[in-house]
Amino acid sequence: MELYRACYRSKIRWDKLRLPLPDEIDKTLLRIRRINRKAGVTGALLLVDQHIIQVLEGRPGQVLDTVYCVMNDPRLHALEGIIHEPVDFRLFPNSLMFFRDLTDGVAASRHEVLRPLLDHPGEVTRDEAYLAFGHFAQELEEGRITNDMLMI
Repeated sequence: MELYRACYRSKIRWDKLRLPLPDEIDKTLLRIRRINRKAGVTGALLLVDQHIIQVLEGRPGQVLDTVYCVMNDPRLHALEGIIHEPVDFRLFPNSLMFFRDLTDGVAASRHEVLRPLLDHPGEVTRDEAYLAFGHFAQELEEGRITNDMLMI
């Protein structure tokens, strides 16, 4: 099966949020995960200051359809493509949409690979995105291995 990965960053339109941010995130993640389950798309979403950064993985058509939906989300604007390419494997094979809130700066202060997401308000490079998402993909894999060893 051919796999494709897309990663983008987008600014949040705070005036378009209808709910308090935690509720908006919960509602959005529930919807995203339901849609991704049907489409066979996996990925991760990071909340960073005034932006979100998302990586999507799956068959090219489904990933690009998802990106198109994001482009039409009134809560987001100034979409910037970071990664668009065929890939051999998924970073998040078992995650319909991993989420991490990085707005408190704690994770970025502990993990150097996350600093560029906060330090570069103008641009995030392909390499910086891969390092950050790779960090969380490894964290999830380590948790899966631990659970398998404990037979959880």
